[in-house]
Amino acid sequence: MKFVSLIFVSLLVFSGASFAQETPHYDVVAEFIHELGETKNSQDVAMSEMAETAKLEPAEKNQHLMADSIRNGTRVKLKLRLNINKLKSMKLNKPFETIIPYLIKFNEEKLRLYEELIKIAKNFVGGRPQHGVDYSKLAARMPEITAEMEYADESIFKVTPMVFALLIDQKPDSQNHVSHLIITKEQGEKLIDNLNNWFGASMNDKNQNWTVSSASVLKSYLTEKGYKYADDPWE
Repeated sequence: MKFVSLIFVSLLVFSGASFAQETPHYDVVAEFIHELGETKNSQDVAMSEMAETAKLEPAEKNQHLMADSIRNGTRVKLKLRLNINKLKSMKLNKPFETIIPYLIKFNEEKLRLYEELIKIAKNFVGGRPQHGVDYSKLAARMPEITAEMEYADESIFKVTPMVFALLIDQKPDSQNHVSHLIITKEQGEKLIDNLNNWFGASMNDKNQNWTVSSASVLKSYLTEKGYKYADDPWE
């Protein structure tokens, strides 16, 4: 039997079979917050640059706006690639096995959209109009790209409650309620600190974009829903 077992294991190894362990749920949530924060940071930088460009004379403004799009889009592309690679290194078991592929899908969609936006912006920067380029069509495509980016961020927002559910201990308390989290108080405070550091007062704004709304939802669940931590007494 031992010999047969060794052969079986060897066949699995050489066939490339994978038994990747599930990523700790805390790590997945921490990465989710990090990626939201990176998105918020990129949005803030882009808005700051556009505000400066808006002060320019009309003759300069359009060229600078396109240059801003290229520069910011390139920054975001680099971050998205890192995010996607990080997510691809993670794995969740049932019933949460769809979360990471879902996040990868919309990060990859955002990456594709930023690449398209950069390509369009480059057509408008410097030099004379290029023969055969339909500039009116490209200009009309840009707001469509913006809307598709917003849809991707909205889709990520919609999965936020499920991301938080990763932290809920499914063992019921004496009242048959799921009232505890699987993380310690120290870990919970670390997540809250990260949200505050990335988003600050923006989580209190009335008109939040989808990224800030995702952060607000997570902070609300962590601080306002009455969950106890794993190291709190059970009742």
